[in-house]
Amino acid sequence: MSEHEHKFGCGCDCGCDRRDFLAAMSASVGGLLFTPVARGEQTEGSESREKQGAAVLAVVVGSAGADVGPYLTTLRETASQLGITLQLEEPPVTCSEQAERLAARLGEARPDGLVVVVRDRAVLPAADVILAAAEELRTPIVPVVLCLADPEIDAEAYRRPGLYTLCAGEEPTGVAEGLRMIHAGKQLRQCTILGFDNREPSETTVPFFGVRFRLIPFERYAQDFAAVRIDDTARRVIARFAAGATERQGITDESLENAARAHLALKKIVAEEHADGLTMNCLRRGWLKPCMSFAELNSELTPAACEMDVPALCTMLLGRFLFNRPGFMHNMAVETERNHYYASHCTCSTKLYGPEGEELPYLLRRFAHTNEGSCAIQVFWKEDDPVTLVRVYPGGPARMDVYAGRVYASHPMPPVGGCTTNVEVDLLDRADAMMAVGHHNVLFAGDFARQFRRFAQLFRIELLDTGYTGPWPL
Repeated sequence: MSEHEHKFGCGCDCGCDRRDFLAAMSASVGGLLFTPVARGEQTEGSESREKQGAAVLAVVVGSAGADVGPYLTTLRETASQLGITLQLEEPPVTCSEQAERLAARLGEARPDGLVVVVRDRAVLPAADVILAAAEELRTPIVPVVLCLADPEIDAEAYRRPGLYTLCAGEEPTGVAEGLRMIHAGKQLRQCTILGFDNREPSETTVPFFGVRFRLIPFERYAQDFAAVRIDDTARRVIARFAAGATERQGITDESLENAARAHLALKKIVAEEHADGLTMNCLRRGWLKPCMSFAELNSELTPAACEMDVPALCTMLLGRFLFNRPGFMHNMAVETERNHYYASHCTCSTKLYGPEGEELPYLLRRFAHTNEGSCAIQVFWKEDDPVTLVRVYPGGPARMDVYAGRVYASHPMPPVGGCTTNVEVDLLDRADAMMAVGHHNVLFAGDFARQFRRFAQLFRIELLDTGYTGPWPL
């Protein structure tokens, strides 16, 4: 894969302009990027945003002992918290014959994930039978190999794709993390996302994630926008946008009224379509630009991505299910003197630590690239906060880039990029900020690089980690 392909998503060396490429990508949403699904075909979770929890099978291999107890307790507690259906195989498997019988049943049960707790080296051959059967089914596996520190065991053999391996000495919380990842995969396969563009309605499926993508004619949004009255409901939305702002720069009452119209129109369509996220071909839309609504939807953990960027939207969905936090999809720039990365865009959430977390300070200012005066938001991130930069590329195979960093500054006047929110980031796991690639990467508040990399390992995502030279985060 060439640097050009990775950086811009284009598979050729044509040198095409980024805007031209994005336009071409938007035109191809129903084509090569997606697997078509028949209109009206029922898909798991398509009729409601209430999702089924993952079904997970757990088995102890070897005679149960006190050291197993904390892991089983964490399993049960986490499953209850997340709504996971957990089946614990009883009694423990103690020989290869029992393992083979369980392996044969896996094909019929088809669990969403498997947890295997291995007591000692003597039963590893039995555990390997179960692992091999699950891997054949491409079932995500969380092996807890309590004897992995044994020098006679090849520990690296248990670091292969499809496995999230814990060994003796690791906290049982690692089991909770593995379960959450299995659950996130299940949730993604039940999601419906919307794309608004000037085309006929259609439905497709995003490869790897299994997310259903539903194309909505832009005219439907425009009609619902025009139908919104500035009544008490709209005034409450305006108050929500304006009351918390530390300042309004060039924002008129008309700006706020149209921001409320956009939000109420999009909320209506999301509810009607039982959708979990949305994206829009939103450039050059005048007063219909949805910047404020996208920021608010992101704060509510309904991911909203600009410019019909479905991979960015899938990345934001993944962050929602793994960490309960919104992502900031952005344009990137690099300053070579300080060796820093810049993330800028106009739809940043104010609730970067999740819906129950604190709200960051923000101001309202005009959208940067046009003159009609539509409203956008500028959010101020906390200096020195850890951040994680991610981009998932759905496809066969799916690919992921992950970067760890910290906030250096959140600028009152954007120095680059032209967009309102502008975050300057010091990348911590790259020697050179120019190693960062990709367009519309997603920035999360929090140190999640290790978890994203382990998710990639568990779900067999090709981990690009462009320019990364650090140790694998075991």
